[in-house]
Amino acid sequence: MKRFRKGMCTALAGFMLLGGAGAFAACGDGTGGTGGTGGGTGGGEQEYEHLSSSDLPATTSVISVERYRDKVKGGLVGTMAGVAYGYPVEFHYKNWIPESSLPNWYDEMIQNAYDQDDVYLSVTAIEALKDLGLDATSRELGIYTYNKDFEFWNGSNNDVLARGFAPPFSGYPKYSTTYLTGAYPDGNSYQCGASFGGFLGLNMTGWANDVCHRFAEICCYGDGIYSMQFIAAMYGAAFFTDDIGELIDAGLAAIPADSWSALVINDVLKNHADGMSAYDNYQYLQKTYVNSDEYNWIGWPSGGILLDAKMCSAFTLIGLLYGEGDIQKSMELTVSCAHDSDSTAAATAGILATIQGYSALDAKFKNGLIKDQKFKYSQSTVDGVVDNCDELIRKIVVREGGKIAYVDDVLSIVIPAEAKTAEIEDYENSKYPSPMELMTYSEEEMAQMRTISDPGFERSTNQLANGWSTNAAGQVSIEWMKQTARTGLCNALIRARKGTDVEVYTSASVEENTNYTLTFWVKAGEGFASDVSLVVRNASGDALRTLAVSAGGGEWTQVTMTVNSGKNTSLRLGILVTGANDTDTLKLDDVAFQKII
Repeated sequence: MKRFRKGMCTALAGFMLLGGAGAFAACGDGTGGTGGTGGGTGGGEQEYEHLSSSDLPATTSVISVERYRDKVKGGLVGTMAGVAYGYPVEFHYKNWIPESSLPNWYDEMIQNAYDQDDVYLSVTAIEALKDLGLDATSRELGIYTYNKDFEFWNGSNNDVLARGFAPPFSGYPKYSTTYLTGAYPDGNSYQCGASFGGFLGLNMTGWANDVCHRFAEICCYGDGIYSMQFIAAMYGAAFFTDDIGELIDAGLAAIPADSWSALVINDVLKNHADGMSAYDNYQYLQKTYVNSDEYNWIGWPSGGILLDAKMCSAFTLIGLLYGEGDIQKSMELTVSCAHDSDSTAAATAGILATIQGYSALDAKFKNGLIKDQKFKYSQSTVDGVVDNCDELIRKIVVREGGKIAYVDDVLSIVIPAEAKTAEIEDYENSKYPSPMELMTYSEEEMAQMRTISDPGFERSTNQLANGWSTNAAGQVSIEWMKQTARTGLCNALIRARKGTDVEVYTSASVEENTNYTLTFWVKAGEGFASDVSLVVRNASGDALRTLAVSAGGGEWTQVTMTVNSGKNTSLRLGILVTGANDTDTLKLDDVAFQKII
C-alpha cells in the first residue's frame, strides 16, 4: 500500500479549492450539498457569511454541514455494525479465529449495539460535553460518568472514584503507588469509545487530543490514552480522505512517536509493506508483544483476555490494511484477531463507514436500525447523536479559529491550517510512570456522586436486579428495548392492581444525621388514578418519611423529597403505589439519592 505524508490530502484539497467548488469532493472533502443550510440545526442564511473557495488558503479544510452530518451518522452506524458483528465471539478466543468460526451477518444483528459500551461511551461523552460544556474538566467528567453506573467498562475505576480519587490520579497505575488507583492503565476502557473524538475533533488534532485526554485519564494513563487519541484521529481524518495510509499517518501524528502505541503500529505497517499476510502479521504481534512480559505485564481480567489498548489498535489496523476498504471483509479480519473482538471491529467498521457516509452504506448495515431507540445510559437515538454533534461542532470549529460559512453557496465547516496541528506531549509509559501528586475529590464533589447502584434500571432486562427489589414481584417488570424509557434501554414498570400496595426499593449507605434528596422520574399510564408516595425506611423497614406525589399527566415527571438520616447508616429508598384499579401502570426511571451540602 502506498502511504503519504500527513497533510498531503489537506494540501491537495486546498489546491482543488482554488480551482472552484466542483473540485471539493475529489479529495474526500464531501462538500456535496447543493445550497441551503445543508441540513442540521443551524440558523438561517443571514447568520453566516458567504465565501468563495477561490479566496481560501490552500491549506484550508472544508466540508459541508450536510456531508458532515452524513459522515457522523455513517461512522456511528458503522461502529454499531462492527461491535454487533464482533460481539458473538468477544472474549471467546485468545488466538486467530478461523473463517469457519466467524459470525454470519444478519440485519437484526446491529440492534445489539444499542446495548454496547463501545457505542454508549461515545454517545454519552457527546452528551456530557453538551450538558457540562466544552471546557468540562476530567474531574467533572469523572463524576458525570460515575453517575451513569456503566458496566462493561473494564478499568472504568468506579470503585476508585467512589473512594474519592480524582482524575488524573484515578487513572494512575496502582502498582506505582500505595493507593488503589488504575488497575488497567493501558486498557482500552475509553479507546473503545474514541469515535466521538473524531466526530467532534475532525482533523483539529489539538482539540481532539485534548478532549480524548480529559475522558481517558479518568481511568487510563500513558498508552491507554495515546491509543484512544490514535483511533480518534483516524476517525477525524476519515471526514477528509479515503486513503488508509493518510488515516494512519493522521493517527500517528497525534501521539508520541516514541510511545509503545506508535511502536506497535509501525511494526504492523512494516510487516504489511513487506508482504506479510494478515495472519502472519497477527502471529508476529502475539509473539512480540502479547507474549512479552515487557510489553504485556498487566494481569488482565476475564480469564486473561487481552484488553491492551495498543494491541487493540493493532488489530483494528490489520482490518483496515488488509480489508481493501470493504467493511464486511475488514470487520472479519479484525474479528479474526480475537480477544476484545467487538471493540476492535467497532473502530475498523466505524472508520470505514465514516469515509463512506450513511447515504453510501450498504443497506444491510441500516435495515435493522430502530428509529426511536435510545442508546443505553443516554437520551440519544442515532439521529439524536447527529444533531448533538452538529450543535457542538459549530462551537468547536469557531473556538479553533475556523468558522461556519457558506462556501460557494453551500453551508460548510471551514477549518484553517493552524487548527490542524498539535503539540504532542512527552511520552509517559504506564509501566514506568512519572510521579504524580495525589488528587482527591472535595466533599462537595463527592456529594454529587450517586449513592445507589443501577439508577436507571439499565442492568436489568426482565425483572428488577442489581440491588432493586419489590414486595410484589408479579406486578413489577422491566421494559427493555421498547422505546419506553426516559433514558437508555430500560425502565421499571409497575402494574398496580386495585387495593394492592406495590413498592419498588433499593438501599444506600448514609451518614448519620445528614440530609438527603430522593428523586424518581415517573410516567403514569392513561387514566392513572392510583396513589403514589416516595418512602424512605430504616434497615428494619420502618418508615422515616413518606410523601405523597403526583405522577403527572402522561409525561415523564420528576418527583422529589428530602429526608434526614437520623441515627441510621443505611436506608431503604422506594416508591409506593396503592392501586385504584386493575389497569393503572407507572413507569420508573433515573433515580437519584444524594447528600445535601
